[in-house]
Amino acid sequence: MAWQELVTCALLGTARRTPERVAGEQALETLLGRLDAADPEGALLRMAGVMALWRQAGQKLARDPQPLSLPCPPDSTPACSPRACEHLILMLQGHYPDLLPEWLSLLRETGQRVPEELLPALLDAGAKQSELQPAVLPVLGQRGHWLARQRTAWNFAVETDAENLWQTGQFEERLALLRQLRATRPERALALLTATWKEERARHRKQFLQMLANGLSMADEPFLETVLDDRSTEVACTAADLLAQLSKSRLVQRLTARALPLLRLMSGKCDRLEVHLPEDDATLSRDGIMGSPPAASAKLGEKAWRLSQLIGAVPPAIWCREWARTPLQILAASRDHEWRQALLEGWGLATQRHRDPDWAEALLSFHPDHAALTAELAALLPPERFEDYLLSLMRETSTGNRAAGLVMLSHAERPWSIALSRAVLEQVRQRIREDQQPDWWLAGALRGFARWIPPELSEEVAANWPTDARHWRQWEKAVEDCLDQLRFRRSLREALGSH
Repeated sequence: MAWQELVTCALLGTARRTPERVAGEQALETLLGRLDAADPEGALLRMAGVMALWRQAGQKLARDPQPLSLPCPPDSTPACSPRACEHLILMLQGHYPDLLPEWLSLLRETGQRVPEELLPALLDAGAKQSELQPAVLPVLGQRGHWLARQRTAWNFAVETDAENLWQTGQFEERLALLRQLRATRPERALALLTATWKEERARHRKQFLQMLANGLSMADEPFLETVLDDRSTEVACTAADLLAQLSKSRLVQRLTARALPLLRLMSGKCDRLEVHLPEDDATLSRDGIMGSPPAASAKLGEKAWRLSQLIGAVPPAIWCREWARTPLQILAASRDHEWRQALLEGWGLATQRHRDPDWAEALLSFHPDHAALTAELAALLPPERFEDYLLSLMRETSTGNRAAGLVMLSHAERPWSIALSRAVLEQVRQRIREDQQPDWWLAGALRGFARWIPPELSEEVAANWPTDARHWRQWEKAVEDCLDQLRFRRSLREALGSH
């Protein structure tokens, strides 16, 4: 009996439709023939149970005409301990999923690998989450890379001959290969892509091109400059965005020459900026500044958006050199300007593209609560400088500045020192003592803070909470979740032998 027929019978009810015996599978027919036909309801339920198990385990294996793969050679890298495996199993099952990258990184650092029995689940996780793949690859061991060849979805982990796979592989395989090569041999990846570029399909070219962001250098510039003339607008814009990240590229030089005359600093008791909006032309379109602004920037207007894109290509240190001003002084000169938003968006984009820490620190105070930009700006600061900046905010008497520091930390994903951790925890405890209504965003952020606090502070974190505060009950669950995750991190580090 077909499964769909059984479902139909259940929906209609046994009074209207009686379950029929299965035909065609003798073993299954014999098994179902033992059911009591006088009890149609019971027979239906028992059929459902038998059929469910049959569908899982009762099917004949398909014949595979391909020869068996050569066996995998023994792994010389030691597998992690059973206790460490327990942590991995929990994370793969959905518990503490944000800690999986940390676990994989520690496993690599301690010279261990994932045991054979957990490789399929880890390869599945890597196939679903491409951001995990760089951390997964080094800990698979020989068996993991061997196993990856047995299933198409795991192609990202296949170690194979680059020339052969690039010429004959499927798109997903070739994309995974390009990603791997850009991490290890970026010049080889560029050579492969350049050789077949004209034959690639338009819908694939953009994705191939995006892989060049990893390991981007001036060696990529001649090829990307030619792609600006690609027949696909999306592909050409992707190339322009990559070139805008190379401060010495011809595109950056062209756009810098266009942008400099548009802004003029007027010196005085209070500096002010004079701004001229750019007109559109074919040269700007070729360099990726074309058409109408996207929805997120539509409020700027077409010319103001064009201005922000031009500024976004200029290395921001150039403005400091041109005007002999610091980033903070330049930002102050734009205060109350009618085109201030366009200027801020442009300088923010340029700061990210050219990774300028001075401008990043200056802009952080303007964007303390921007989910993406705050994290990007914080990542541009060296660890010591980032912590000094945050600690200075925590020590200020202004409640607003201390709150801004906590907001920034809720978006910045990077480990904290012991000093910063203690300062943050004291601020959170103080907020609870102040007998105000709970800050729901801070309660949620507290759970995320556990990813960055040093695990050796777990017992210190557990102490000195103001449990007698008026609204402690509303904070209690967030504090418990923070401690739970912090203790789990400490446990997984101990299991891997990392301190």
